[in-house]
Amino acid sequence: MTLKSENMPNNLDNQSDIPIDAQPEFQQHPQAASEYYNRGRSRDLGGDREGALADYNCTIQLDPAHAKAYANRGLLLDRSGNRQGALADYDRAIELDDRSATNYYNRANVRYRLEDLQGALNDYNLSIQIDATRPKAYYNRGLVCAYLGNREGARQDLQMAAELFRQQDREWDYQRTLEKVHEV
Repeated sequence: MTLKSENMPNNLDNQSDIPIDAQPEFQQHPQAASEYYNRGRSRDLGGDREGALADYNCTIQLDPAHAKAYANRGLLLDRSGNRQGALADYDRAIELDDRSATNYYNRANVRYRLEDLQGALNDYNLSIQIDATRPKAYYNRGLVCAYLGNREGARQDLQMAAELFRQQDREWDYQRTLEKVHEV
């Protein structure tokens, strides 16, 4: 059940960030998963990791099929060093939404940090398959290819990343990636 009042917008699901502090009745009686999720996003963006984590946990309790809550909690857990927890959350987010290039990309990053290079490579492949316009996915996949001894694959991915960075007017990233191509 969604809490409604004159002070709250009627369409909370379509808003990425809601100034929760301006709505005291929400702070005292949050009722719906979307409200917890939105407050969690706001807290997360404001640097309140503990508050965001609590809100994402409540979101998941109220709506166990809320893929974005798992994904965002995964980001928080990864940033706090809980790689296994982050991996479990990304697994669940992907189970719920297997068309999110971001979820595969983020899980690949966690797998990379856990030194599961083949798992990271597989996830970067899936992320790129879903959205081939993400230069960081090519860049990171290129690094994994280099670590796995596939220098040609690494060069191709890094060159693709450089081209995408150039197309997006990201000059610093473009230059850095070109330097990396020459190192491989």
